[in-house]
Order: sequence, then C-alpha cells, then structure tokens
Amino acid sequence: MRRTSRGLIAVALVAAAGLTAQGSSHREALAILNEPCADNTDTYAWVSPGTHDKLYLIMNFNPLHEPGQGNQGLRACDGYRYEFHIGKGASLRDRVAYRVEFTKKIRPEAPPSPADPLGGGNELLWQITGGTETMQVSRVTGPGNGHVEVLGKGLPVLPNNHGPQTDRLVYGLGPFQGYDSMDPSSRENGLYDQDFVDRFIHPLANGGRIIAGQFDDPYQLDEKGIFDLVNLNRDDLGGIAGARRPPGTDVFTGFNVFSIALEVPISDVFPGGIPHNGQLVANSTDSLLRVWSSISRRQMQMVDARNVITGLKGIGPYVQVGRNALPLFNAGLVGTQRHTLYLRSTPHHDVSNFGADILFPVLVRDADALGIYAALSVPASAVASLKGPRADIINAINLGRPIPIADGYTGDVITLDAAIDSSFPNGRRLGGGTEPNRNQVNVNSVLISLIVAGNPAAGLARGVEVNDKNYLDRFPFLALAHQGLLQGHGGVNVPTVPDIPDPGNP
Repeated sequence: MRRTSRGLIAVALVAAAGLTAQGSSHREALAILNEPCADNTDTYAWVSPGTHDKLYLIMNFNPLHEPGQGNQGLRACDGYRYEFHIGKGASLRDRVAYRVEFTKKIRPEAPPSPADPLGGGNELLWQITGGTETMQVSRVTGPGNGHVEVLGKGLPVLPNNHGPQTDRLVYGLGPFQGYDSMDPSSRENGLYDQDFVDRFIHPLANGGRIIAGQFDDPYQLDEKGIFDLVNLNRDDLGGIAGARRPPGTDVFTGFNVFSIALEVPISDVFPGGIPHNGQLVANSTDSLLRVWSSISRRQMQMVDARNVITGLKGIGPYVQVGRNALPLFNAGLVGTQRHTLYLRSTPHHDVSNFGADILFPVLVRDADALGIYAALSVPASAVASLKGPRADIINAINLGRPIPIADGYTGDVITLDAAIDSSFPNGRRLGGGTEPNRNQVNVNSVLISLIVAGNPAAGLARGVEVNDKNYLDRFPFLALAHQGLLQGHGGVNVPTVPDIPDPGNP
C-alpha cells in the first residue's frame, strides 16, 4: 500500500484508532475489571544506548488511579507475584525471571482512648498509622520456580504523593506549621520531589537497582472518541468535514499508575558478554532477548477477616492471572471471547491460541463493514489484502529474524536485540524522545501503520504524542506521581454540567 493517497491514509487512521483504542491494556478484559492488582497495563524493555551494559525493565499495573481518591490511596498489592520473564535467542523459554513481591504491615493497638498518641491501627489515614510497605526482589533460574536467589529483602516502597501536610508530618520533608500559625504554606506548598523519590531507588545484590511505587501513567490516548464507536475528530481523519471537531484529548492525563522499574546488569543475562555487541547481524538470533511480564496469585482466595491488609487468605499454588508485553496485542487484536484465555496462558502457546487473530485482523474487517473503506474509495483489492493472511505482522514483531512461527518461539513478547540500540519494535523504551515529555517512538503509530498500511514507518495514527509530565532522562525514567491535593481531577461543580453537552463547549 502506498502512502500517497490521502483517502487511504484517512482510512488507515480510522482503523488505526480502533486498534489504538486499547493499545495499552488498561482494563481491557472482562476477567480483569474486578482485579486491578492483576491488570498489567504496559511493559517496557530496552538496553542502555551505546554500551548496552544495562537492561531496563518497567512494568505498570493497577491503572487509572485518581491521585486524591480514597483515604488509603493506591498501594502495593500483597499476595501477588510480579515477574519479568526473559528468554534468549529464538526460544521463549525462561532463562531468567525477576520476581517482585510486596508486603504491608500495620501496628495493631487496643481500641482508642483519650490519652493515645498519634499513629497506630486506630488512625483513619494509612500514612499516619506507621504502616510499612516493603518488597522482596528475587532472581529465578531454571524451570518452574527453579533456583530462587533473593536480591533484596525488606526494601521500602515509594510512598504516595498525597500533598503538603503529608510531606511535612509523615515524610519529614520540611517543618510543619499548624493552622494556628496563620501561615497556609504547610497546607499549600508541596515538597515531594525527585530527590525524595530517589531515596527509594534500592541497590540489589546482582549490581542492579529497583524502585516501585506510584508514578504518573505514561500512556497517551484520545480514548473518549474511540469508545464512542470510533467517533474520531477531524485531525485524525484527514480533515473529513463530517468528523467531530478537534482536538482529541488524552484521557490518561492526571492519572497515576503503580510501576516497578528494574535496572539489571546485562552480564546477568549474558554472562559471557553480548554476542557481536555493537553490530547488527540480521540473520542471527544469538543476541536476542524475549521479554514479557506476568502477575500471579494463589489459586484459591478465602475470606479472612484477620488479614487487615487484604481480607483474604491465599491457598494453593501460584497461578498466572495477568500478563502483558507488546502494546495492543490482547486489547486490539485478540477477540473478546479469548481475552481471559490470553491473561491465564503464557506466550508459549500464542500461535495455537491466537494465531488467527494476528493473521486476520478483525478491526480491518470491522472498518470495512462500517463502510469506511467504501466511503474513501479504497480499492477492494487493497482491503482484501489487509484482511489477511498477514504473515508480515508476525515477521515484523519477530524483527525479521529466523524465528519459527510455532508455539514456544513466536508469541506476545517484546523482542530486542541487545547488541544494538533499542528502538521499537526492537524493544520498547520509555521517554528518550525529542522533548522531555515525548517517547522515543510512538508505538501506536508503528504498530497501527504496520497493521493498517503494511508499513511500520507509514506514520499513521499519531494521535496524542505528548505526556502530561516530563520523563526522567535517567533511571527510573518514570515521571513523578500527580499530587493528590492539587493535581489529578476535580471541580467546583458550579455551574452544573448539562445532561447533553454542547459540542462547542464540552
């Protein structure tokens, strides 16, 4: 397909938007709606530019958290195992996995009395209970649980960015002045900053580093129009007059997410060094890493009122309940009736389970059924070729390497060549773009251009390309969480909103 046709580009943008609709798996599956602790949203994996001596891994989960919502706020999830799985070469078999497990504790005390000091389990707000949040980080090698090496234990989790009084009274970031001081600064001026966040970057026994906690959600998407049955604005449709007026807006603006960011020495994965480091060998798989993330919990969950943290008791073996790798795989390619199968299965069986979803992209068919291709005079032969079979999609996500299209080799993983600098689809990097609030690559555009136009460089479906906060240019790369008091969402509710919005003044 050539990019010279304005109509075809517009069509590509339409279908692309439908796919981009869930390019990041925020609550994409019915089975995950009631279990946000198991909802992976995005996975990132890339090597440090130039030397390639570090592997960076980021997993986001528990999405769409309003910064000021709830007296407990977004917290690490006890009872779950969060794992980065890493295969090497053509095989998806784990060579190493990094596991993170969280534990919260609260100090119990007798029922309240007039002489009680501040703190303890009788407090209404978590941050002044004296409760702790820690994590254990392990390196797992061998089949199954294999050999488990603890890399860090009892590591404090980054606390939430609640607001100015918490900064002073709980985190000790500055002197506190009460209401009686007649000075409002302790209630208006936040002190939670990058220096404070950096205190929670912990060294690990293998020479790596880790941080986990609440951060800004780094995903961008005009999701409002997409979920109104692909009701896109004119800027996303090549200026078509019948489309709704622009601009598109990023619905993730102002939301936080829970993140785990891990820095691993590449020698942990390639003990003898990266083969032909610094050189692209396009017909080889010996320097490839195959990365995906999973979330597991005990098979059975029983109500347990004695567990003040979760109210549950887990019994039985750990079972996988969530996973993620490539953006949009489950959310934009796999049919609804197979979403749960995806979450509960591993990439090792993706060819058998989901091969047809990739070979015959349903959203291309849907766009045709809506009459979009016909309205823009796209030739029937072009539409037929887009409907499949689309082995080109599989070849692209396998980086064009000699990887068998078979179970155990091809699946929903991020494939990256550790011998060369990472750039999606060769890995997925957070930040690194032309501006501090831009990513290195618009992954939506690359994937949608591949699926819709057969060319990942076609530049389609760019949508919202800037984040609402600046990324860091160093580990952990994630932007600070939005403050609960003065950021996020909210309003004064005057005047009240109309039942049917004015499209010119929404």
